[in-house]
Amino acid sequence: MVRIQAGCFMMGTNEKGIYEDDEDSAREKPAHKVCLDEFYLEKFEVTQRKWDAVMNFNRSVFHNPEQPITHIEWKEAHRYCKKTGRRLPTEAEWEYAARAGSQTRFPWGNEIDDDYLWYAGNSSRVPADVGQRKPNAWGLYDMVGGVWEWVGDWFSIHYYQSSPLKNPKGPAAPTSFRVIRGNSWMSDEQHVRVTARHGGMSDPTLSYWVGVRCALSP
Repeated sequence: MVRIQAGCFMMGTNEKGIYEDDEDSAREKPAHKVCLDEFYLEKFEVTQRKWDAVMNFNRSVFHNPEQPITHIEWKEAHRYCKKTGRRLPTEAEWEYAARAGSQTRFPWGNEIDDDYLWYAGNSSRVPADVGQRKPNAWGLYDMVGGVWEWVGDWFSIHYYQSSPLKNPKGPAAPTSFRVIRGNSWMSDEQHVRVTARHGGMSDPTLSYWVGVRCALSP
């Protein structure tokens, strides 16, 4: 796991979306200051090899031990992390770790760079093994692209407007969805960015390539 030091950052974006009515961009506004305590985050997305050692099922479409686990529900991701003595990261922890000190569209800058991620523009139409692209500045791999990742928060398009400054954990009351972050190898270039966030179904989510990366409190 990678130690992520405590700090503050600007979460979300005030940038205009690619299209005038870009709902993706609306989900990510407004940019707001967040401060987090220290935590640890797994260097890689959980591989099928690690998943199979703990869980008794694997419904990934493609089976390869070093590919990330996919097609898992939020409760399954939560259970896996708990079984391994860890937890799901909060959405704020995820974005803070993904940005690695940056405030650009990607952790490495504002232009897409095939050296850092798998997305629709360079994937071979199957998920890639983890850790094949360059890491971000904090040594985390595949934070953008690869597969979507579950986080702990309930999803609300309006949450950023009232998010607390210190260690936000998402809406207190349950909503219809949990948050997924990070994009996947199926994402088109115009939708890929570090601020991208969606509501994955809080029960079965088979329409996305969703995996998991666990966190740990000190």
